[in-house]
Parts: sequence; C-alpha cells; structure tokens
Amino acid sequence: MLSTHLPRRTRVVSDIALHYYHGDTPSPGTAYVQLSNGGANDELALIRAVSKGDRQAFERLYYLYAPRLARYIGKFVRSPHAVDEAINDVMLVVWQSAARFDANASRLSTWIFGIAHNKALKALARSSRHAAEISYDADDAPQLSDESFAEDAFAHAAPNNPEREVLGKQFGALLAWALDELSAEHRGVIELAFAEEHSYEEIAQIMQCPVNTVKTRVFHARKKLAQLLASRGVDHAVDLRG
Repeated sequence: MLSTHLPRRTRVVSDIALHYYHGDTPSPGTAYVQLSNGGANDELALIRAVSKGDRQAFERLYYLYAPRLARYIGKFVRSPHAVDEAINDVMLVVWQSAARFDANASRLSTWIFGIAHNKALKALARSSRHAAEISYDADDAPQLSDESFAEDAFAHAAPNNPEREVLGKQFGALLAWALDELSAEHRGVIELAFAEEHSYEEIAQIMQCPVNTVKTRVFHARKKLAQLLASRGVDHAVDLRG
C-alpha cells in the first residue's frame, strides 16, 4: 500500500501508477493537449506542460511511455515488480526534471530512455541477474514443425490463411526464445534499434557509450540471433522490424 505521506511530487507519480496498473483510462483532459499550431498530443507540448507542474500532461506522458519502458526495462530484469518499480523511478525523474529537457539536444524519447537505461542497470544490479539469470536448455526452445520453415514457407502462405497464422505464432515464440538467450545489453540494443527505431547515435546517447560500441553490439546480437534460429531450423535472414 502506497503511503499517503509521500512528498507531493512522488505522490503524483504513485497515484498515476495506481491508475495505470489497475487498467484505468487517463483522467478526463489528459488525452488532449492544445498547441499553438492546433496540433494535439505532441510530446514537446506535454513535457513543457509537465515542466510547469501540469499533472494531466504528466499522466498522459505516463500512459504513453509506461508500456514502452516496460518492454525495455524487461530486457534487463525479469521480475514484474522490479520492472514496475523502475518505471515509476524513471517517471519520477521525468516529473521532477522536465524543465531540464533540452529539445535541441535530443528527442524526448532519447532523454527518457536514457533515464530508463540507468534505472534498468540499477535494477539489474540489485537483482544480481548477472549471476542468477536463467539459462534455457536447447531442448526447451519452441519447436517448429518439420516443414514450417522450409525456405520462404511463411512468405508463400496466403494472407489470412490458417497455415500462415500458425507459422507466425510458431516463429514469434521462437524469436522470443532466441531474444531471451541474448545478454541483457544485447536485448536492450535490439529493443532500441528495432522496436523503438532509435538511430545508433541516439542509442549511444541512451546507453552512454561510443557509437562504434552500439554498432558492435547490434552486429553480435544479430549474429547470435541468427545462430540460435538456425539451430532451430530457421536458415534465412530475419527482419526484426517485422
């Protein structure tokens, strides 16, 4: 049970988190932010409003980013509680430091994911995952039917065909298993590059490392994925963007 005696700014994050995790919709007024040019839901407008203490703008920002942060932080820690806690830590920093965001220096998502990366690493350290991370035996990997991934089988299956649907589910499970076999850093860089579509330069800013390090991590992550998928019978290139 969250304390009602938390500092005001912390309590705002806690209250919104409770609504979010209970599956509530944003409060009336959070779905629309009026801009001078007539646009709506613009992230820059949201963060500027948050910097002025606008709780509704912050709630909207929370709902926009929480699912994405959960996917990213979940690449580092397995515990749902640890992920939820880290998300709240990230958004507390956003709420408290919104005025420090510089739109000339980065995209808002780059800034927020940079905060998330630091919180994810701290959560990883707390969970001692480096030593305790689960390792799957090859026999635990999802199995594809013998003819499932003959070259181009998926591509040639007709749209809306049950065969295509089955192949898609099988491959999705297999890809999830293969991604889970990567190191936390490699899972994180794949998430940022292909799910969040950040550039190498932005990823370097988020992960606080040289661009060449990002390129190396992506290369080795994709190579490892290809090896894992090949071991399960997938012998063609995989487009991680879907």
